[in-house]
Amino acid sequence: MNMKRPTSLLIIAFLWLMSTTPVWAARQVTLYEALSATLLERPMVQASAADVAAAAAGLQEQSSRYLPRLTLSERFVRTDEPGGSLFISLNQKRLKLTQDADDYNDPPARSDFETRLTLSQPLFDPDLKFDRERAKLKWAAASALDERRQEDAVLATLQAYLAVQQGHARLGWAEQSLEETEELVAMAREREKAGTGLRADTLRSEVLRNDARRQLLIARNALLSAQRRLALAIGRADGEVDIAEPALVDGLPLPDAGASLQRGDLTALTKAVAGAEIAAHQVKAAYLPRVGLQASYVRHEQDLSFSENNEAWSVSAGLEWLLFDAGQRSSALAGARARQRALEFHRSEENRQARFAVAEALQQSAEAVAQLELARSSLAAAEAGRDLTSPRYAAGLASLSDLLAVQTELARVRNELAAAETNLLSTRANVYYAQGTLLQALLPESEIHP
Repeated sequence: MNMKRPTSLLIIAFLWLMSTTPVWAARQVTLYEALSATLLERPMVQASAADVAAAAAGLQEQSSRYLPRLTLSERFVRTDEPGGSLFISLNQKRLKLTQDADDYNDPPARSDFETRLTLSQPLFDPDLKFDRERAKLKWAAASALDERRQEDAVLATLQAYLAVQQGHARLGWAEQSLEETEELVAMAREREKAGTGLRADTLRSEVLRNDARRQLLIARNALLSAQRRLALAIGRADGEVDIAEPALVDGLPLPDAGASLQRGDLTALTKAVAGAEIAAHQVKAAYLPRVGLQASYVRHEQDLSFSENNEAWSVSAGLEWLLFDAGQRSSALAGARARQRALEFHRSEENRQARFAVAEALQQSAEAVAQLELARSSLAAAEAGRDLTSPRYAAGLASLSDLLAVQTELARVRNELAAAETNLLSTRANVYYAQGTLLQALLPESEIHP
């Protein structure tokens, strides 16, 4: 995603670039690279793509049932059973009629090697059509769910990227706060030596400095954890991944509030409802007969010498019609219709929840805009207050309590600004996600695999 740099983020980018912590050893990626890697490397995305491939194979499997089946079978029989022995000799064209019944009642053991080639072709079977339509809907639902899972993975990666960005900003502010508190400690010590300040003031300033050091340690560890989460989000097994540049607000404009829902999970539910309707029609079609054609070519041999004792062929057409099943089909039809109604209600509920999620995301995004403006205004006021109070304290016109309060407030406002910047991007991404258009907003079409 190409992003323009707004002036409001230059100071955060500067502090981020000035950071010299050990976490810079991590590999750096841009937001585009992180999102692309997620779609290529994350196991959950690969598993979803495999589900789509499995559904496509299932559709091909059902389509192939329209074609004829050719089966080769081999069978060996050796028996002295009167009937079996008689038919073996008859099939091999070696039957010799005698006047003595003992030759038939007590025949010798005979062997038969049967080679049969059978061709089967369904002529009318409603299940073929319905099974194929259901497999097609299953494939479409799997494709829609795959897109939604891609959005899940992309949203997680974006949030992890923003967490790293926020971690850098907080680390920069923490380093600046530590530098300022070091100056404050030096000022307090100078005043104590000059006899114009109290020892208690020096100790209080050292406490503030130690707190700044603690915040710096927390910021470094938080950034390291965020980098590990980013590596996990894009599919890496371990290690850390850092960001090459901050993601900026202008790169993700606020989406159209009236845009239609394009969520893959809702599409999959619609396909599931259609599949349930087809299943009900298929149960009704169970009352119809099935018609098929079968042809075979067979060879019977006494041994494996391929002496061609006999060969024959046959062609047959058959109809199978279940006339009474003790109410099994009617019960199955009632169950199929009930499942269809359940899915329709489930789809209606999910659509209601989706529209609510969009409204909530839009409200949170609007709130994030207001919070960002307030954070920027508060930072400007806190910095101005610090700039006014610091020289007054150095001149003995303000107490240390006043300066410590101003410095503490400045540290708080800086952290809030760092959170507000990334929160605005996160809430806007949530709007796209709720609408089902996050992939299109962040990545070109060529990067989105179906």
